Amino acid sequence: MKEREEGNEMAERLATASLSKRMWREIKRLADSKPVIASMADVAASGGYYMAMAADAIVAESLTLTGSIGVVSGKFNLGKLYDFIGFNKEIISRGRYAELAAADQRPFRIDEAELFAKRAQHMYTQFRDKAAISRSMEVDRMEQVAQGRVWTGHDAASLGLVDAIGGLSRAVAIAKEKANIPQDEQVTLVELQDSSSSPLGILSNLANTVVEVDDSVKELLHEMVSSDEIQARMDGILFEKLEGTSYANSGLTLMKEYLRSL
Repeated sequence: MKEREEGNEMAERLATASLSKRMWREIKRLADSKPVIASMADVAASGGYYMAMAADAIVAESLTLTGSIGVVSGKFNLGKLYDFIGFNKEIISRGRYAELAAADQRPFRIDEAELFAKRAQHMYTQFRDKAAISRSMEVDRMEQVAQGRVWTGHDAASLGLVDAIGGLSRAVAIAKEKANIPQDEQVTLVELQDSSSSPLGILSNLANTVVEVDDSVKELLHEMVSSDEIQARMDGILFEKLEGTSYANSGLTLMKEYLRSL
């Protein structure tokens, strides 16, 4: 009994680890206090649609790829690769299903495969049922348009998966309407960007974690990430600033080579 409980607890942790589910929860909390409109661009399927479901209204472009209400799950069996390269992997575990996601050197046991399939089905059922509630649709009807199917925005609108066809301006208009703001009143649009996913952002984050990094390098990288004219700064000024820096650290050497390649 204890081993089964450990396995079920692990499966539940894996099921609730979805970033889309966390985002859905936070967007839902926000929508409880103010209007939230989701505006879809080129692609907003699967996890993108999961998050959009928490909004008060969903706006998609005609050719937006959306939907994909489904779950794709599996695991690699690298046993033959490990044998080929002479790598031996051993896992010390406790609990019947403790190796469910960790043992990539072998296939699932029968009982593990059954548990894994049940977990995937449970995740799909949650996704589908939330979509049905969000779109005020019967579960049976939602099942017909779910099952991982991908739709264009035009088709999604006809199927009831989105509320309107249009771009950001249409979403703003709907937001004004729900917030009781006159349509002719000017509003400020604030665009939030995450620079940490860009190459220079990654280098900047690396600079913050490297031991004994010169303050001048940190300052330079942060300056580059925050600048809208990065390429214009590649005219030798950057390298002049870096001339006095020690490159004994391999991480800094990587930064220098990357900057030279721009």
